[in-house]
Amino acid sequence: MERESEGHFSHSPHDDSSTNPLYHPDMKAYNEEMSAEIAVPRQAIHAYPTRESNHLTNDAVRETKSAGRATGWAALILAALSWVVWPVVLGATAIIVGFIAYRQGARGLGVWSITLGFIAAAAYLVLVPLYYAIT
Repeated sequence: MERESEGHFSHSPHDDSSTNPLYHPDMKAYNEEMSAEIAVPRQAIHAYPTRESNHLTNDAVRETKSAGRATGWAALILAALSWVVWPVVLGATAIIVGFIAYRQGARGLGVWSITLGFIAAAAYLVLVPLYYAIT
């Protein structure tokens, strides 16, 4: 107890005053770190859209819509084929690919392929058992 009052343990290897702000004698020394975490980042201040960034965004949107149209046409072909061959398999595939096309921006092609694929699969699942029940 005498040693603690003399100050011999002021620089202990277990002293957390240099790393923990709760033990630091000057509590104001850590205000700058907190303000740096709360402040708006420097890059965000100058993040207004420019002509070049708009051009890049427009290119990305154009590529996505182009991919959506190609996917939509593929889904519509699958939906048309589902009326002739493998209605359940191709109809379900047309529904899935049509939904992907719808999400990529080809709304009309996506809706048509979803509708035609659903009608083909549902008609097969209803009409074939009905046919076998009658005959």
